[in-house]
Amino acid sequence: MAYFNKYVTSLYGRRFGLQRLTTAISGLTKAAEFLVGPEAVRTGTSTGESTAANVTSYGGSLLPGTSAASSAVYTIDPPIPGVRKSVLGGTANGPVYLKTANSETIQTTVGSSFTTVKISSVGGGFELVGITTGIWLGLGLTSGTSSNASGFGLTTST
Repeated sequence: MAYFNKYVTSLYGRRFGLQRLTTAISGLTKAAEFLVGPEAVRTGTSTGESTAANVTSYGGSLLPGTSAASSAVYTIDPPIPGVRKSVLGGTANGPVYLKTANSETIQTTVGSSFTTVKISSVGGGFELVGITTGIWLGLGLTSGTSSNASGFGLTTST
């Protein structure tokens, strides 16, 4: 890989570092720095989320249903700009709801004023990306079609 010897700052020899790309190298409109070296970045995940505590706004989370008689409503911390959150809804005792903590909006191809995602009992996964501290970008959240219904519902309340 050609970028392995173009580090600006190295944290561990040639295995992990920062690479500064000038406009001449990348064709970008301004220079930018990128992490280079590892094959992937491993983030924390949780399979023990609880409706009693907020879900973190980073890493990955499995949101299980709570009981057959009620819906599980989880609250997610506000977005961190540029940080991704992966969410997987459980298939037992659904539906599961994920709502924003302070009415932060979730913007998708369906609309831009939603604050809650309903994950049906068939489960499903999606990603949220912090755009600002008040806006999540919802990746993989669509309304579906008549022949391919979505496992998600988007609303402003639970």
